[in-house]
Amino acid sequence: MTGSRAEGIREGSALDGGMQSAGDVGYEHAQIGEEYWAGLPLPWNTSSTDVEITKAEFDDVPQGIEVIEYRAVNGNETDGNILFARTDGKGGMPDLSKARNYAGHPVKVKAKSGSDIYYVARIKVTGRVHGALKDCRFWYRQGSQRYRQQVECSTIVRLGPPIEYEN
Repeated sequence: MTGSRAEGIREGSALDGGMQSAGDVGYEHAQIGEEYWAGLPLPWNTSSTDVEITKAEFDDVPQGIEVIEYRAVNGNETDGNILFARTDGKGGMPDLSKARNYAGHPVKVKAKSGSDIYYVARIKVTGRVHGALKDCRFWYRQGSQRYRQQVECSTIVRLGPPIEYEN
């Protein structure tokens, strides 16, 4: 046997990404050399058993974008779930690099409920972007079984004129 089943990881179906999985998130003012936070869908456990998420990431990263790191942060500590934001704090967004990072620790999501913890990727635009950040993948445990599940997501990043912010 090859692949994930050989490692004891099954394809899961317990998670849903809610409204964020239903369409595209986008930003049309990206600049080459700048860094941004791109949010993955807020995980919802649709099953009747609690899950513990152990990891989440974009499965498809287009040319022109480099993922620097993944973090898991609490929406109650960041004024909600950030879909896309600058990393420099301009535009009134919180600095997620200073928020407590829950990545590396299991994130428990109770049955039939959503998580307060959401995952973000710190990305750097390295050139013209060819495609979207998509195909969000979550790894989790449910009981003693390990699962991997793709949750639909799409974040479109386009180069464009910079947004001017007042100081």
